[in-house]
Amino acid sequence: MSDWAYLRQVVVATTSHDADLRTVRAALGLGAGFDDPELKKMNLADATMPVSATRYLEFVAPIVDEGPVASWLAKTGPRGGYTLSVQHPDPDAVRARCHEAGVRVPIDELAFGRQVLQLHPKDVGLVLEIDGIPERDVWFWDDIDPGPEPNARVDEIVGVEIAVADPEAMAALWVRILGIPEPTHPTVLDLGATVRFVPGGPSPDWTILLRSRGDAVDPALPGITFRFV
Repeated sequence: MSDWAYLRQVVVATTSHDADLRTVRAALGLGAGFDDPELKKMNLADATMPVSATRYLEFVAPIVDEGPVASWLAKTGPRGGYTLSVQHPDPDAVRARCHEAGVRVPIDELAFGRQVLQLHPKDVGLVLEIDGIPERDVWFWDDIDPGPEPNARVDEIVGVEIAVADPEAMAALWVRILGIPEPTHPTVLDLGATVRFVPGGPSPDWTILLRSRGDAVDPALPGITFRFV
């Protein structure tokens, strides 16, 4: 059993990349951030914005009218919660537990010399990315500048709420495949930030919880709810 798994990035997919970024940056005071160079190879526009020293809010959009993100947006609407990137010390063990649980792993490859898995959204409620980095204080973007915007109106991603058909069953599945200890609440996982499963899904209309410095403004983007704590 792994002692930990750590939520690193919350990824929103959108058909209005530039407009959404302007809105989010103005409302939350986030900086320009940077582009994930791996995503350009997948025909995706990207903006990865550091919210804290360890967590990132990311917006992606298809550059061409084909591919999995374009197809997903055509079905779900103009934007929605798409991927959670979770750092894990033992991706091989996650892969093995996925096989045992019948969870599909459509992407299993190296990125920046690290093993990266993506689990099938129909099995785990969203695109769950497992980033195999055993050093807990190491992440892909540690050498990227800029870091968090000093004057941002938010300074941490506190959690994410995701609607699924059966919250307790989904939480139990994640515990099983991640190999983490049983949670104190049957629908809330502690991944450094909370991942809470709520009834009413499956739905990409996530709630993203951000720690506000007191002057954050709701970006009011249909398909994503921002809540401040």
